[in-house]
Amino acid sequence: MPETNAAWSRRAVLLAGGLLVAGCGGQRGPLIESEDYDAGGSGMQRLRPFLERRAKALKDRDEGAYLAGLDTSNDKLMRYEKLVFANLRQFELDDVRHLTGPTIEQRMSGGESQFKPVIRVLKLTADAGPGDIAPAESFVYRMKDDVVTDITRVTRENPSGSAPPAEAPWHTDALKVVQVGEKVWLAGDRSAGDLGRYAAAAERELRMLERLWGDRLTYPGHVLFFTRDAANYRQWFGLGSADTFNPDILGFQLRERGVGKNGQLYQGEYAASRIVVNLRNHQGADPASTIRHELAHAVTARATMTDIGELGPPTWAVEGFARYTETIGNQARAAQVRAGVAAGVRAGKFRGAPPSNKDFYGQDIHFNYELGSSVFSLAERLKGREAAVELYARVIERPSTGASFFDLPIFDGMARDVLGLSASAFRGRWTAFVRNGG
Repeated sequence: MPETNAAWSRRAVLLAGGLLVAGCGGQRGPLIESEDYDAGGSGMQRLRPFLERRAKALKDRDEGAYLAGLDTSNDKLMRYEKLVFANLRQFELDDVRHLTGPTIEQRMSGGESQFKPVIRVLKLTADAGPGDIAPAESFVYRMKDDVVTDITRVTRENPSGSAPPAEAPWHTDALKVVQVGEKVWLAGDRSAGDLGRYAAAAERELRMLERLWGDRLTYPGHVLFFTRDAANYRQWFGLGSADTFNPDILGFQLRERGVGKNGQLYQGEYAASRIVVNLRNHQGADPASTIRHELAHAVTARATMTDIGELGPPTWAVEGFARYTETIGNQARAAQVRAGVAAGVRAGKFRGAPPSNKDFYGQDIHFNYELGSSVFSLAERLKGREAAVELYARVIERPSTGASFFDLPIFDGMARDVLGLSASAFRGRWTAFVRNGG
């Protein structure tokens, strides 16, 4: 992995660009509201049966039923819907349904009605959430009489309030999907025709990380998207809409919130994880290290506290742990990380504390990744690998603040319980560890 690219992840770009959706009102659980609530009057009574038929058709893999009721004279609409159906039928769908509680009907000229937003719950068998919380995407429908004349995706550039966007790759590109075992789905566009090359690596890395994570909270499976197309990499999941978008990043992992029956984003737990690997920037090199790094995020994402506004788990822990996993069983990678720590110390970048969330993705980003990983390397040296994982699992349940995480009273309890040291004692050991090159 080239050093100039190694430190960037989806989380880096989204946090820096302010794109992580914070939801509504900081609520920790969903409001319970009838899924059948009809906010739109007579027009909604025509739309609801159409939506129910489409949801069933998608689950049944029945293209004819899925396309029924669309305006066949709208060539763009028909091409788009055939593309989406062809892509989604390759995945294992656990739940498909539509939420119209937040939908408002607007009467248009010529007898048309516009419905905005219509939220489609789209839960893969790889996804999980508490209760009926599930990932979702949103659309604007136009309808005349009993015919749907147009469907427009909600995106970050074309938003509809806080409705979840529809920016997954299955909306824009013909995908080939390969299932590996019971837990891994690989999806590639036309530029990733050699998708099978990465199947063994993905399955191998997931097994390793699942052993590492143990029986802690995680997802039933994982979906990885691959591309060599720079334009696709920019548009998938809205990555390119961030002001800080960097086309040289090697991969990213997206943590998705689910929605409740009222369509509002659920704050308590992430409902899905998606990974994208940028094969173009690997320049023919083996992307196994990137796959491991992003899967480390994905495997642990469900147990991570959700970002609420600017508050989220310590970035040094999230990114540092993923970097730490790259070194397990890989002495060459471990040596590279130690060299990065030593170089940062010599350059005067070490200030005796982990970097703040605000500063993590700044000018010292490369050093910050290595510095974060050193916390878990030291924990492993002191008490073993399981202690390093347990420390990480506890840290990511807590929000980062302006103060150093090591100075928080909660960390003293963690350090004593997991490592048998006070926070101050661990910090002293860590400071010496870092100054000696990790």
